[in-house]
Amino acid sequence: MNRFLRLVTSSMLAAAVLVIGSVPIGCSDEGSSTTGRRIALDVEIKASSDSPQFTNAKGWNVTLTKAAVATGAFYFYDGETLFAGNGPRGGRGLSGGFVKSAFAHPGHYVPGNAKGEMLASSSADLLAGGKVGSGEGVTGLVRSATFSFAAPAAGPLAAELGANVIVLEGTATKDAETRAFRAEIAPSEVANTKGLPQIEGCPFVITDMERDGTVTITVKLPMWFEQVDFTDVPKSADAAPVLLGDGLARNQLVRGTKAGLAYSFAYAPR
Repeated sequence: MNRFLRLVTSSMLAAAVLVIGSVPIGCSDEGSSTTGRRIALDVEIKASSDSPQFTNAKGWNVTLTKAAVATGAFYFYDGETLFAGNGPRGGRGLSGGFVKSAFAHPGHYVPGNAKGEMLASSSADLLAGGKVGSGEGVTGLVRSATFSFAAPAAGPLAAELGANVIVLEGTATKDAETRAFRAEIAPSEVANTKGLPQIEGCPFVITDMERDGTVTITVKLPMWFEQVDFTDVPKSADAAPVLLGDGLARNQLVRGTKAGLAYSFAYAPR
């Protein structure tokens, strides 16, 4: 049994604890209403179009010049997202506003049947965007996903990331105040209540994956910064970015990275 079949089996067993009568998904080459045909999936990641420059809820105008992330495995499921009432339906995008219920509540999410995965870790420049790897899946309906961070993979961003899974740089202005900042976030800081650096139950634009295709992950960086108040960030003496230390601004940013609605998944056939 290969790794994908083990994922399908384990996800069904987990769902069965909460949902009686789960229907297994097969990986046969002959598609049917209860089994899926194996497909290949490329995975791309990018920041949302409003990410380079935005105004947050605290009135700070934020301009990002760097947004590097180290990602782990991604998993795609047919279970309802944690944010079914706020998530996309019928191909519609996420609303632009910040939703307080965007933060995951472990135990409320039932992933259902596994529909795909990309297991390899990678790193990406979110502002530039691009392909982070290839995975596999089975045909059928998909509704939700799990986003993971991981120790930085070797590559052009390895030196930039160091031991961190997120590195951000930019400036924030409000009235006559300006803050040049750098944020470095470690794997342990993005861990959920299970101790895993994962965001579960993220919205996947509901679609039927019918053949080989590409899954695009869009990270809404304004949601990471939505509640960040830069008032306690020291001013830069020479315009160089000031590293965010322990304090309110850093805590608010870390909390923002756990907003499930900040990670939107979508599939397109090829």
